[in-house]
Amino acid sequence: MKHLLITITITILFLVPVMAQPTAGLVAYFPMNGNFTDAGPFAIAGTSNGATPTTNHAGTVNAAMNFLNPGNTVPQFGTHAINSNTSFGINQDFTIVFSTYANSPFVHTGGFYENNMNSSGPGVWFWTAYGYPEIRFNFKNGSIGSTNGAFAVGVWVHVACVRSGATMMIYINGVLNVSGAVGSQTPIYNIPARFGTMSYYLYSPPEYNGFNGKMDELRIYNRALTGAEILSMSQVALPVKLTSFTASNKNNTITLKWQTQFEQNSSHYNIERSIDGVNFTSIASVSAGGNSNLPLNYIYTDLFPVSNQSQKTAFYRLQSVDIDGKYTYSQVIALQLDKRDIELFVSPNPAKDILQVQTGNNISGNSSLLITDVSGRVLYKKEIILLQGSNNVPVNISLLNPGMYIVRLVNQGNSFIKQFIKE
Repeated sequence: MKHLLITITITILFLVPVMAQPTAGLVAYFPMNGNFTDAGPFAIAGTSNGATPTTNHAGTVNAAMNFLNPGNTVPQFGTHAINSNTSFGINQDFTIVFSTYANSPFVHTGGFYENNMNSSGPGVWFWTAYGYPEIRFNFKNGSIGSTNGAFAVGVWVHVACVRSGATMMIYINGVLNVSGAVGSQTPIYNIPARFGTMSYYLYSPPEYNGFNGKMDELRIYNRALTGAEILSMSQVALPVKLTSFTASNKNNTITLKWQTQFEQNSSHYNIERSIDGVNFTSIASVSAGGNSNLPLNYIYTDLFPVSNQSQKTAFYRLQSVDIDGKYTYSQVIALQLDKRDIELFVSPNPAKDILQVQTGNNISGNSSLLITDVSGRVLYKKEIILLQGSNNVPVNISLLNPGMYIVRLVNQGNSFIKQFIKE
């Protein structure tokens, strides 16, 4: 039997600014309205090689480009000419922004935008090497990847990849998902850039790993866009801005809480559960606020099935659905089930980008969560309030260097410690 408790709370007034697409620093703009014509300031020559016009996120015909590449050859892709304004050097900040719809089921690794990535230029692509769809962003032979549940197939997704100084960042649907260090090699631009495929100048032909799906509204800037600019650009196809999603566990009763910063034409939320972190099942639906410029708070209580309570971990995610049927996914929460002898648990271990820190049932109240290196140097500190029962706290560790680290939870004079490895 499912138990449903819904609470919507209006807090402070929050007005969502409506901004035009940024023009400062724009060096290329490919609307992809049935072709690869550059509508930016430099009119870079763009050519279609088999890619076909298709509908965009609003269903408008000839408003996006489709790529069908089911095999090892790449019959459908696009190119733009080598251009000094998009051939970014070792010190140039830049941003690549676009919308995409990746076909489901997933066929193979595919490239979104590739500008001599194998020669250390920028490249954006995706794969499922870790068991889930992941966006990768490369520059100077450095690479970062999105977290589990951040990128979904079969739905329009807004993507922004930013290089700012020594840091690369991936934003998905207007939200910063992951960041990491750029590489150290000097880019060389040997061949024209590609849309919908990956390429390497030493291959003949150079195209490989063709994309299967749609792309739209690709913009390239010679500066690092701000988070506010990226959020504004994503709102065209984004029905909901999710600001938090947390879970706590008491006696195998899971309390899920989430907050939205704004909602535009939102319909409902599907709560999905998994016991392996890969295969999810919808367990309940919660009505959304519809249209709101105010923060809204939601809560849902799930009685975890007795048949699955032998599992060590439960996984949850939210599917935000708008009135047109379009949807996006939240990050995935991993929650350790009741283990009375466990007071602090971290997963995954080793971890790459997001570390899930879970507390045991006997810890509650004001607490400090710290991450230190093996010498005791504090690298991360956050004050938290733990609810009665187990709690889950996701921590972004993508900027840490690979190695051994220590998680320390200080609660009412007691200290709990766990080690983990950063990949």
